[in-house]
Amino acid sequence: MKILLGFSIFLMVIGFSACAPDSNIPPDGVDPIDKFLGTWNVSDNATKINYEVTIERSTSNTTLVILSNFAGSGDVAVGLVAGNSIVLNYQQIGQNWFVIGNGTFINANRLDFRYTLEIGGNQEDRIAIFVN
Repeated sequence: MKILLGFSIFLMVIGFSACAPDSNIPPDGVDPIDKFLGTWNVSDNATKINYEVTIERSTSNTTLVILSNFAGSGDVAVGLVAGNSIVLNYQQIGQNWFVIGNGTFINANRLDFRYTLEIGGNQEDRIAIFVN
C-alpha cells in the first residue's frame, strides 16, 4: 500500500511539473514587457534636459529590459519588469554614474521614472517623463 501511495504521489509531481509554463508570459498571451519597448523622448526635470532612451528586451532574461542612454548617460541600465513597473536596482551606468529607482507605466504614451542618480559621489533625486 505504501509503495502504491508513493508511486501515486510521484506521478502527480511529474504531472504538475510538466504543466509549468515555458516563459513568464501569462496565460492570456500578453507579454508585460511589450508595453515598455521602443524609443522614448525623455524630459528630465532635474537638469531640464531632453534626450532619448531606447528600451529593448533582454536576450538573456525574459523579465529584464535594457534601457539605452538612461539618464542621458550614453550607457545602458538594466531594469526588471514587474507588472506596470520597471525596477532599476542599484547599478553603474557609466564611469562613476550609479542609479537606483523605478518607472511606472502610465499609458501607451507615457512612463514616469523616479530615480536617484549618483555621479562622482554627488546624489540627486530625479523625475523623468518618458513620452512616445
